[in-house]
Amino acid sequence: MKSPLFKRSLLVGGALATLAASLISTSTGASAQIAPQTAGVVLAAGGSDTTEKVMDAVLSQANANAGETWVNLPSFPTTAIQVPGDLNCPTMSWQPNGVTPVAPDRTVPAGSGNGRSMLQTLINDNNTYGSPARPVKGCLDIARSSSYSSSSPAVGTGEYYAFALDAVSWATGSLSAPAALSKADLVKIYNCTYTDWSQVPGGSAGPIQRYLPQSGSGTYSFFLSDVLGSSAFNFGTPSADCPAPITVNASGAPLEENNASVINPAHWQSAIFPYSAGQWVYQANNAANPTIDKRVLPSGGAPARLGGILTNVDANGLTTTKSMNANPAAYNITDRKWQLNDAGLSVVQPNASGGYPITEASSTRVNTVPAYIGVRFVYNVLDTRSPNYNEALLAVGFDNVNGGTTKSALCDGQRAAIIASYGFAPLPTTSVTGTVAASANYNLANSTCRRIAI
Repeated sequence: MKSPLFKRSLLVGGALATLAASLISTSTGASAQIAPQTAGVVLAAGGSDTTEKVMDAVLSQANANAGETWVNLPSFPTTAIQVPGDLNCPTMSWQPNGVTPVAPDRTVPAGSGNGRSMLQTLINDNNTYGSPARPVKGCLDIARSSSYSSSSPAVGTGEYYAFALDAVSWATGSLSAPAALSKADLVKIYNCTYTDWSQVPGGSAGPIQRYLPQSGSGTYSFFLSDVLGSSAFNFGTPSADCPAPITVNASGAPLEENNASVINPAHWQSAIFPYSAGQWVYQANNAANPTIDKRVLPSGGAPARLGGILTNVDANGLTTTKSMNANPAAYNITDRKWQLNDAGLSVVQPNASGGYPITEASSTRVNTVPAYIGVRFVYNVLDTRSPNYNEALLAVGFDNVNGGTTKSALCDGQRAAIIASYGFAPLPTTSVTGTVAASANYNLANSTCRRIAI
């Protein structure tokens, strides 16, 4: 059981240092060879926007293993990010979205799926670049991911290391929306059955405008598969009453997830959008910092509300679970901070009616049909073919064998306070065995991470 004392250990986290280097992009056409390294390894991570900030702190240079450089690429940079090279990667300039890179440079991967794809793409690249010639197989070593895929980055070599719990729910700025919705309500909103908040139990008159993150987002794929119930969800036929889901921000750029500030102000009273509860908690606890709190429009006003998920709903839309316990976030009255509504709250706020829904047992990686929808692991993804695999494993993973003692600081509980300070729930050393048969093997080493191989 996690102690709420983690919530009192709020850390600012290490900042990512900007690394400058020059680059000559020249492909030799030669087949790339993996070079052994004993020093000077550069580890780069990229992908999920949801876990970007917490991994900034975890992968800060102050935490790097001796002789290594750790770089955590932002998902939505506005300028190029230069990363120094090593024996398995030339110095590279990672370009922001919209800028065409010249090989070996690449576009920064934005989103879980794009991060995993980039990891695989670079490993499969057999060219060498620059002088001296370097392969690119070690240019991205860790893919941040807020969703799981049984086929990405590659079957047989891909490994997911879950390091915390999060939950995906819905958010809105609308005063017409109720405090909580059932899964059936959410499905009817997103498939165009409900087009006005007055049709939703507890809602009042007002149109609904659906929003979704860009399709490479882990939150997008998880929202479809685990919250709406289908990776091939049918959004219905757009009409005047039910406009098509919006996937761009007010400026027309791809919609950054977990960011209410980019919603078109004209839609503030109609918009509904997926939101990470962990990100909402982190933003709420930093409400005084406008660069962190993204729940508010640039023009100001009330922040977007995080909606709850109702369970045990009857035919009349009534529930035996109180709304305060349907919400994935809760206010810790002892620490005076928001946190995930998980078992850590039971220490200081016991006997809350409805329980604490954000638990490992409610992840679909553990139980096929969870008691509460939207709970997820967040991961760092590795590939055993990567030339810097061993170093990446010691940065964010662990050896999953009985009695295993080789663990990264992240998977040995040493970063629990950092995880909690960024809104997520640290995992205990003892895991839950559920209806998913493989879940019994996710943590043979009594780690604070879970290892899922594909």
